[in-house]
Amino acid sequence: MRKVLFLLVLAALSFGFSAQAQNNAEVVKSVRAAYAAAKEQIKLRQGEDGAPRNDAVVTMHYNVPATGGRTTVAHCYFDLDTDENGAHYYPFFITLKYNVAAREYYEEYLYHPESGRLLFAFIQQDTYEGTKNEERYYYDDFGKLASANIKGERTIADAALVSRAEDYRALIPHFLDFPY
Repeated sequence: MRKVLFLLVLAALSFGFSAQAQNNAEVVKSVRAAYAAAKEQIKLRQGEDGAPRNDAVVTMHYNVPATGGRTTVAHCYFDLDTDENGAHYYPFFITLKYNVAAREYYEEYLYHPESGRLLFAFIQQDTYEGTKNEERYYYDDFGKLASANIKGERTIADAALVSRAEDYRALIPHFLDFPY
């Protein structure tokens, strides 16, 4: 009887893990489709003059003690809506490119169009050995990490990554919303 019970429990656990893996695979597939749609939306927004519409680019140059000059380029694509209360900015895709000393970093953040929750994060950075770390994080519609694909070392904890992405998304509307 114990063997049968043990096998039933093991089968139930295996089914649960299999369903979770299948669900995570569906999340990754859905996020990849949303990523492709966002990139297509960005491409279609470019006017005949090549200038993107509803985007913001910020370039910062500054000197950091012990590492030297740093340049950061932040690029945000957003949807814009206006009403009697003013303009409302809804960032859906943000990229950052920056350096720390001689090492280069690149980050992308894709947000859910309605909820604004993080759907995808990509982090790429040079290593001291001359290679690159690449990290891809896929989140479900509830903000739960569904999958992580890491080539090299993991460089950031999940909570810190989500917090960073939320800070970037919240900063853009404040930066763009000028009272006239």
